[in-house]
Amino acid sequence: MILVLKTLNYIIMKLRFLLIPVLVFAFACQNAPKETAEETEVVVEEITQTMANAQKIELNIDGMTCTGCENAIQKTINEFEGVYTSKADHLKGIAVVELDSTKVDILKVKEAINELGYEAKEYSILTE
Repeated sequence: MILVLKTLNYIIMKLRFLLIPVLVFAFACQNAPKETAEETEVVVEEITQTMANAQKIELNIDGMTCTGCENAIQKTINEFEGVYTSKADHLKGIAVVELDSTKVDILKVKEAINELGYEAKEYSILTE
């Protein structure tokens, strides 16, 4: 009888240590926000629209002589809302910009580069 009680007590002690984490996990998961199919559809639509508006543009720029020039131009370009990436190359005299064509006016980008003391010339839209 004593052996049965000790065994039963041992089992209860073990279950108590297992039961607490299980209960915590069960109740914590109930409070997690649930994303509806409608919200997911909206996000997918926004991503699709953004990808449709994406353009890759190559700007010819005179006056770059070093990596400091590249960094200054990239910093200026990246300040525009709707610019995804920019990479300037002083050896080639170009900057390649990936942007949302509905949010960024490339003429304003050229103007900002010119205000730095460089000469942003013609640009071309790259297709891949």
